[in-house]
Amino acid sequence: MDGIHEEDVIMAGKQYFNSTRKVPIRAKRLVAFAIAAVLMLSLGIAAYATYNAISTPQAAEKVAQEQLAQWRELGLLPPDAVFEGRADQIVEIEGYQGGGAWYGRFFPHSFDVRWYSGDRKYRCNVNIDTLEGKIQYGNFTAFPDENDVPTGEIELTVGPDGETKTFYYYEIFDDLVGAEQTVDGFCSALATYWGFDGYRLADRGDPIYTEEYASNFGAVDGSTRLLDVPWDNSGHNFLAVYFDGDADQAPMYLDLMQYPGYVGMDVGIHHPVG
Repeated sequence: MDGIHEEDVIMAGKQYFNSTRKVPIRAKRLVAFAIAAVLMLSLGIAAYATYNAISTPQAAEKVAQEQLAQWRELGLLPPDAVFEGRADQIVEIEGYQGGGAWYGRFFPHSFDVRWYSGDRKYRCNVNIDTLEGKIQYGNFTAFPDENDVPTGEIELTVGPDGETKTFYYYEIFDDLVGAEQTVDGFCSALATYWGFDGYRLADRGDPIYTEEYASNFGAVDGSTRLLDVPWDNSGHNFLAVYFDGDADQAPMYLDLMQYPGYVGMDVGIHHPVG
């Protein structure tokens, strides 16, 4: 099939059926079936090539870079969250059916790609769907700058010797989402990226509602800044979102988290509660 293109097959069909040569109807049908078969095979190869283009770690790394650039353009990531050079880790993940904690959503075959930014200010883990080439889940981390002031501290026992160390908390969420980013701005950008028609925030009437996460249902609207979304009982700044046109009708989520030494953001079809 090398050298055969879809337009060549279509042109061959037009030339054949527009010819003035008298050809039996049966012969024309046979040729039509042959042309259709060649066209289907040609298109099938193109579709297969699309899948194969994301079938290696190297291809996944390239696609991940392209998708992260789109996220920066859409305002889903800060402009300086640039992940250059070779990825630190690339892991292939087979497709699997999620359980109840994942709302039964099917997770397609993907590559998980991990990077640090050049200045190591940011870290990301993104799952790239090998069929669509989209980020289906992203975990992003921001670390404090030298001049950032701690807002709290905690002593933790670490290491094999049980050494106690002091770790510090930082309020640097605006390094991840931008101080003025709103719920509507972020969710609308996600809908655009994933190809959905729109979104709605989960509320207390949805089956995923639980008392544990009550503060996050019905407490905000589209104009709310992401940084003003209330913290739930588990220490997460958490939103569940339904996207219009999602075939699975399963919620996705945005989750801001504070840890000793860094802050994090999860976005995607995985879900931490259920």
